Amino acid sequence: MRHRLFAPLVVLLFAPHPARAAVVVIGNYTDAEIAFRIAEPNEKARAHKLPSNTVAPVYVTGPADITFTAKGRETKLRLDVYNAYLFLPDPVTTVRLEGLELPGPALERDARAEANPVPRDPPVKVPVTLLVDDADPRADKLWQAELRKRFDGAAGVIEKATSVRFMLAGFDTWKSDPGAQSTTDLLDGLEKAVPAKEGTLVVGYSSRKIDEKADPTFGVGRGLNGRHVLIREWKPRGETERGEVLVHFLAQALGGVGTPDPGSALREKLGNGYALYPGAVVRLDPLNALLLNLWADERRREPGANLSSLTVSNRARMTRLYKALLKAAPGDALALAYLNELDRDVAKIPDPPLKNPDRPPVKSNVRDEIVRKVVRAVTARAKLNAEAGASALKGDELTAAYVHAAADSAIRSRGPEMVSAFLIALGAALDETGALADDAATAGAVAGAETPEERKERIAVLGNPTLAGRRDLCRRFFLGCALGELLRDAAEDAAVGRALFDFHKPANLCFPALAAEFAGIAFARAAQQDVEMVHDVHRAFAAADYVPPMKGLRDCLSREKFEELYGDSSDARFLAVLTDIRKRLKEMKAYK
Repeated sequence: MRHRLFAPLVVLLFAPHPARAAVVVIGNYTDAEIAFRIAEPNEKARAHKLPSNTVAPVYVTGPADITFTAKGRETKLRLDVYNAYLFLPDPVTTVRLEGLELPGPALERDARAEANPVPRDPPVKVPVTLLVDDADPRADKLWQAELRKRFDGAAGVIEKATSVRFMLAGFDTWKSDPGAQSTTDLLDGLEKAVPAKEGTLVVGYSSRKIDEKADPTFGVGRGLNGRHVLIREWKPRGETERGEVLVHFLAQALGGVGTPDPGSALREKLGNGYALYPGAVVRLDPLNALLLNLWADERRREPGANLSSLTVSNRARMTRLYKALLKAAPGDALALAYLNELDRDVAKIPDPPLKNPDRPPVKSNVRDEIVRKVVRAVTARAKLNAEAGASALKGDELTAAYVHAAADSAIRSRGPEMVSAFLIALGAALDETGALADDAATAGAVAGAETPEERKERIAVLGNPTLAGRRDLCRRFFLGCALGELLRDAAEDAAVGRALFDFHKPANLCFPALAAEFAGIAFARAAQQDVEMVHDVHRAFAAADYVPPMKGLRDCLSREKFEELYGDSSDARFLAVLTDIRKRLKEMKAYK
């Protein structure tokens, strides 16, 4: 998105028109209230006022004209339905209206008025049950009054932006696990303890103490795929920000995803003080508001609507919106997951088939959350080492420290996603080249592992971790770990392809590097079969235990020398080298 966002907010008094089918979302990111008129063909213009830095839907039957005043002159523009527009400050005209770019072509039918508009009155109703766990110290009357007030405020924000009305269905309590180590653990327990019907939502507040370093999040949900949300009570400290956290998870439950808009409740960094600014208003961003209006239409048709049940037209519209949001917030786990179903050409990595049919299924959104935590744990360990001065670890010892930190973080997250996340995170964290992110087959799994700023920070302090004294063996081993998890049976082919691509690099093709990558793949396969492998490397990690001996494997082969000695990738001489590497791995204790 090309716009900048501005700070002052005023209360939104912008009511949706009840009986129009299509929707346009308009945001005012200027410092003043803006008055404008919307006119549909053959209808009288309707007047609106939009306060500063607010976002609201306008319901129409089809393309319409908007008229507003800029520097004393009236400006008239055509609005396309199912699009978002922003009023922005302009140094020449004082204000301009700019449409947000959406990838791909719009539907042809959206250029015409709806023949049979769908009424939007009354709004779509979603029953919500509010709970606290048995660790909450308050009397029922007190916590119910506090949560009711918070819920009413959050539900009002959602309804103004989306025509979805969250309705309180009742209060309850549940027994949470005193040993839970993360919000995900608590959510798992809530889902087991409190069943929820299709089209409803359960919001559980927990007062259990969790290690802030291990899990600093305010809550967790499954997005569209879940009927439960777990939120930590008492965080953030202020009631206003707690209300914003609730809006965040209610919007996610309707299909909302991450955004870089610093004023949106769907931004990544909640609780940063934004909602406490004088005159601040909790709101959504334009693209998510547009998305949730589409989901409201789908819920009118089917209360349990999901990605697989979408109408053809809304499937196309939502694909454009999720693409735009993913471009604005690269790596957002929910946007990637939804696009993986809506458009598999965008999210390149569908979940691979399980080699071991007895292995429990891995939830990609849970796995991605753990990957991010593990990568951050490695970065934190790297910072400590960088600050150690003369006593800083180097080489293989540094690698062992990073593996220990990664394993320590991973095993705090119990469940089938732990091993998968550990393997992927190591591939991302121990590599400074971005190999996984640059490969279409693996990019989706690491897109949310870190922001560009976090990546720069990690690389700056990573140092020179090695295996068997070599940096390239370290990098390739852990890339192999990630490939073994993500590509399974195709992992070795990918490793061979990477080795052959090395002809373009100064070091040319190195069989030891290929052997290290095969070793990482073997490690992944072993860990998939036996979770104890992760606990083993948590206790101690040494190259000799997991990387085969390299004696006799040729290094730094130019293309000419490779072709002279081994022909090409299908030559028997080259295949014999691969067989030799596999044999060396099979003889190692870790992979027997």
